[in-house]
Amino acid sequence: KAQVVAAAANANKKYELAELKEMGEKVYAANCTACHQPTGMGIPGAFPALNGSPIVNGKVSEHIDRVLNGKTGTAMAAFGKQLSDLDIAAAITYERNSWNNKTGDVVQPTDIAAQRK
Repeated sequence: KAQVVAAAANANKKYELAELKEMGEKVYAANCTACHQPTGMGIPGAFPALNGSPIVNGKVSEHIDRVLNGKTGTAMAAFGKQLSDLDIAAAITYERNSWNNKTGDVVQPTDIAAQRK
């Protein structure tokens, strides 16, 4: 029972930008770099750049949707069933605040959980 309570308390934790970026860099390296590259520049003609991307710099809800559900007709995989809310929040926060992307957005795991519903 204590573990369930601890997990629930952790699920509602508000993370700081630096903390999410640090976690997100690891999630990005493990799941995103093969296509989007460590530089965020993608592979022209195959995988779009995230650096300067209208999705990454646009509405947070659209960015979350793309990571959760992928994009039909492209190689963009849906990560909603593979990654936790925290992993997705961290990766999105990292992408929105890395390279030339400077949105200042801090995406929380609760934002991901809310959009999954």
